[in-house]
Amino acid sequence: MELILSPSHMKKIRYQFIFYITLISFLISIVHIYSTSLLFALPFFYVCFMCGYQSIIGYAIGLGIGVIFLDVPYDVFVISAISFVILEFCLLFQSMKSRYVPYLLTLIGGIYYAYIQIDLLSTLLLTILTYINTMIFTSLTPIFMHGEAELLTHERMKALTVVILICTMGLLPYSQMSTMILIRIFILIMIYHECLDDLLPGLFYSAMLMLLMDLGYKDDILSFLLPLFFFYMIPCHKKSTIVSLYFVSHLILPFFLDFQYTYHGFIVVASGLIFFILPMRLHKPVLSSSYQEMTFKQQLSKQVDSFCHLFEQMTALFTKAPAPNRSLEYVGYIYEDMCQNCSSQTTCFHKKYGPHRLVKLMNKGLKESYSEADEDFIHQYCLNPEKYLALVQQYRKDYRKIRRVQEEYKVMKNDLYHQFSLLNHVFHQFSHQLEIGHIEEKHIYEHMEGYHFQLAHLKKYYESQSVYYLEIGLYDMTREEIENEFIPILEAYLNETLDVEVIKTPMHQLGYTYLVLKHHTRYFIQYGVSQCAKESIACGDSYTIFSMNENDYFALSDGMGQGQKASDDSSLTLDVMKQLITNGISLNDTIQSVNALLKIKNRNDMFTTVDMIEINLVNGVTTFMKYGACPTYILRDHEIIEVESKTLPMGIVSPLETMIQKQTLKENDMIFMVSDGFSGHFREFLKDNEYLIGDDHPKDIAHLFMTLANDEQRNDDMTIMVLKICKQ
Repeated sequence: MELILSPSHMKKIRYQFIFYITLISFLISIVHIYSTSLLFALPFFYVCFMCGYQSIIGYAIGLGIGVIFLDVPYDVFVISAISFVILEFCLLFQSMKSRYVPYLLTLIGGIYYAYIQIDLLSTLLLTILTYINTMIFTSLTPIFMHGEAELLTHERMKALTVVILICTMGLLPYSQMSTMILIRIFILIMIYHECLDDLLPGLFYSAMLMLLMDLGYKDDILSFLLPLFFFYMIPCHKKSTIVSLYFVSHLILPFFLDFQYTYHGFIVVASGLIFFILPMRLHKPVLSSSYQEMTFKQQLSKQVDSFCHLFEQMTALFTKAPAPNRSLEYVGYIYEDMCQNCSSQTTCFHKKYGPHRLVKLMNKGLKESYSEADEDFIHQYCLNPEKYLALVQQYRKDYRKIRRVQEEYKVMKNDLYHQFSLLNHVFHQFSHQLEIGHIEEKHIYEHMEGYHFQLAHLKKYYESQSVYYLEIGLYDMTREEIENEFIPILEAYLNETLDVEVIKTPMHQLGYTYLVLKHHTRYFIQYGVSQCAKESIACGDSYTIFSMNENDYFALSDGMGQGQKASDDSSLTLDVMKQLITNGISLNDTIQSVNALLKIKNRNDMFTTVDMIEINLVNGVTTFMKYGACPTYILRDHEIIEVESKTLPMGIVSPLETMIQKQTLKENDMIFMVSDGFSGHFREFLKDNEYLIGDDHPKDIAHLFMTLANDEQRNDDMTIMVLKICKQ
């Protein structure tokens, strides 16, 4: 990438680029079909035109060498010059888009073929081939511009194969044997890099062009095409196995063509041995291995989906169902102890008319105390009222114990139901993120093409976790359109700001625009923390500071009470929140998950306050999340801005209402986060001591304020966190 490479290295790359352009234009100028090389030279001219004037100069030099030294018809040079004038005219008046240029060049070529009086069928064929070659060559523009192996998609690999083989074909009239050796070495290299599927289309197309050059090449073409089918049946990965199969596969040739053992045998042996001794190290596949990444993502997504299904099943176990009526069970116990052998048993438990009121009063007595009227009724109609009342009172105690356990179980069941539902939602969200992934190259491609922008190349380079470059290649775009349309749409889609580092528009709307955008943080945070524990064992306040992408997080938690238990509770809260956020879980899901965890862990005996700040280092937008926490204060130009939220601590109620506030911070703003160990009048405390701050570092300010607060009183654990927003 241009911004990453050193200037000397970039200069070397530019010289190499001009050299390659000159070499390619020279080689394709000597490939003749029907005594003309225009069907190859004109498409390559357009690629050079898109890349800028340096490329055109290299093209002209290569073409001139062919005209001067190898008697290439100067007509190709003249037609290229005419095409250049026409395209410059279109460029001047902005009268054409780049997608129409292949049609224009095809028309120019067709007129020339008719002018040199080739027969009608041949003229039509050459015109069609000119258009096809133009489309093939044009697809390689990003590779010529950037020279990066990462740009080799399957389509571009096929096109590059055609270009390489056409350049090699230029040597046919001068040394047929050397050309065939070079073609075979190229085929073996492609097989070694596992690019056989991308090789064959270009190879067949080039074979057709060779036959158009001279039908006498038929046997040579068959001699390198037929053995390829062996490599489809037997995959090879090592040089030794490739060369061995290569030699064996040629044993079939005498059955299909006029095989000359001296000529063909030398070509086969020489090409195989040269390939074998060539120093090649396969560091990584020539083509992108994104399909492997996608396969891994699909496997991981399936695992996450299975977890989602598991949690759905577990959640179903805790769905709210009507609780069983336990009182009827205890009525049955009373019946067994007292009524089973009673002479009035059939009257009280009548099968047809239902239970007597005495039975209903049993049920009532298990749940509440009897009224005076109820006791009078029992004494009047029960044969043994004293035993009746004694048994009801005895089982009432057991029933109420079971009832309390049942109520506690119901509360716990509801909490578990909520927690499993929340985890199920988190897993679904994670599965969705895996399916979509981060907004990377392919997503930007799809989005921007939806706005009818023609992206030829897009690559993302990460300099750090929050700083990256977007290197983009565009067709049909002027500088004004890029600045006023393309970049704003891209920023809106990414929800991020992008700075323009490089815009190169060699030929404006008919050329290939090279664009580099930079996304980076504009702010950094200076911070200082000071703590003071009421007990010497441990401080019940905990804090954490971490980063995720382009956000910095600062969190403060106060465990209920003092000492080690409060410290463990508050540190657990912050640690779980940090782990969830850094693993991509949203703030709302993080808060609900931690709240449910605390509520279940100690059965309403564990409460912690949470005071968290998320600061976006690109735009300064700050998110405040406060649960049972003290107000936070922003000091800006001697003005104090208070951010407070009257909410309960975490671990009391579930689900927890999400309370999020946002502020856009400015340079030199200072934020003060404190625990409730400070007095409730921290605003006045800050106002009285503001003159002491000056330009001190937040670390010094935190220690100073802690010292001043300790001089007044210390009734609880105390923590102060001071943040300062600084410009990069």
